[in-house]
Amino acid sequence: MNEGTKKESFHQGNLRLVLQQVINNAPISRIEIARNLGMNKSSITTLYNEVDEMGYLKEIGSGEASKMGGRKPTLVTINDNFGYTVSVDLGYRHLHIMSNLLNGKSVSYERIEINNRDIYKTIDIIKKQIQTIGAEMDTEKGLLGIAFSIHGVVHDNRIVKSPFWDIKDVDLKQIFEDEYHVPVVLENEANLSAVYERDFNAAQSDDNILSISIHKGIGAGIILNRNLYHGLKGAAGEIGSSLMFTNIDEQNQYNFEKVENFCSEDAIIERIQKQKKISGLDREGLEKLLHEKDKDAQRVVDLFIAAISRVIYNASVSFSPEKIFINSKLMEDIPGIFTAIQTTTKSLDMVPELYMTKRSNCATLLGACSIITHHVLGLDEYNLVFASQENK
Repeated sequence: MNEGTKKESFHQGNLRLVLQQVINNAPISRIEIARNLGMNKSSITTLYNEVDEMGYLKEIGSGEASKMGGRKPTLVTINDNFGYTVSVDLGYRHLHIMSNLLNGKSVSYERIEINNRDIYKTIDIIKKQIQTIGAEMDTEKGLLGIAFSIHGVVHDNRIVKSPFWDIKDVDLKQIFEDEYHVPVVLENEANLSAVYERDFNAAQSDDNILSISIHKGIGAGIILNRNLYHGLKGAAGEIGSSLMFTNIDEQNQYNFEKVENFCSEDAIIERIQKQKKISGLDREGLEKLLHEKDKDAQRVVDLFIAAISRVIYNASVSFSPEKIFINSKLMEDIPGIFTAIQTTTKSLDMVPELYMTKRSNCATLLGACSIITHHVLGLDEYNLVFASQENK
């Protein structure tokens, strides 16, 4: 790298640091940016003006003058009218689609039932939703990027494995980049749930966290030293495919089953339906059975609590996180299950405090919003902190 290239790289890095300061600490003044970055005011003014010319900044008034007097500093925040991103959770039964401004604020959210599993028809639905969102938005630059939450293994922006969709040969990135001419990012849904906790919520001050998603399957998102850990070919966190010892048969053979056969929402419901010889059971029906103290339902749920507590323990021993988050609509609807898991894991060494992911239906979408916002701003390797959605 020659001297001119080094100088330009250093300059671009400083521009990104200024932009990071505005996103993370808004409202903020140039004086505060200079102080936080350890730069002189003249250098910050030059960088600030360049970032402002890009359209990313919005002045919102004056702050308090210093104790020494003088002019009040001008406060600035991110220009939320610059453009917007779209996030899509490609679920088993539903599509979840959200649009967000650059500050992470959600503008729209739609939950669409999927009546068939034809990926091309589903792509058409997504395109229609993006068109609807675009018609309702009035921003300076329009659509900036699209992110997909995938229930499966993702590597290099391609789907390696998806248990719910026949999608292996469908290049979502290419399809949507060709259609909209904006960056498109694909990421595993459990990973995005972990990113949500890191960038939006209670884990903003933690370097190492684990987010366990329990839906139709089960997976874990791993944040190590504030970075998302993917493992070999994106397969890290596929804990639903790990094996759990069940019993020894009559031939003294050890029997093992996949963790997700015990620890997924569908596994619980299927086992209860089998024991009670019923069909059509859903979360609401399960909640009713537990309220009525149905012994079959309680027995299956107790087995789930014991099994998932072991899974949490093993994951905690492996990764030693500061916090563990559980993303589960089932537990959000029936919080007594989460409380029982908390009680069980508190007696186990090396398991930190457990937390429920709030607004689990939006967690992966907001994680996707963070990923694509990082990308379109050129801040992939920078920590960004977005205000909690609860305050918006």
